[in-house]
Amino acid sequence: MVKQNQVKIFQAGILAGIVLLVLNSIEGWIFNSQYLNSDPALWKEMAGNWWLYLLAFNLVVGLILALVYGVLHDGIPDKGIKKGIQFAFWIWLVGSVPGLLMTIITMAVPAELVVIWIVSNLFNLLIAGVILGSVVKFKNV
Repeated sequence: MVKQNQVKIFQAGILAGIVLLVLNSIEGWIFNSQYLNSDPALWKEMAGNWWLYLLAFNLVVGLILALVYGVLHDGIPDKGIKKGIQFAFWIWLVGSVPGLLMTIITMAVPAELVVIWIVSNLFNLLIAGVILGSVVKFKNV
């Protein structure tokens, strides 16, 4: 049973990571003008194998989200997708919002861009939560 649960967590993490990569790429393309209109000194040049790093980053994030979801699974009220959405909302509220608000306070990043990040991060995490809630279904890890 435990091994089967670990496989579900791993599968959900990989799937969530791939979906996050796709969503982040689409959002980067849609909001490209916001990046171009900000100070170029803020951004690193996207050269070399940057997409491999982006892929690895999103896969690691997906796996971490799935692992934490697996650990907290029994403590999250509700079932299935609703459980995943609740998890994602709290991760966004506790993990993303404070860091992005600190970005507005301490960095020369345009506030509009940070607002885009806050909203898109919520959307992306909720989609990841739907994935986690649909794939990871068990009583005990």
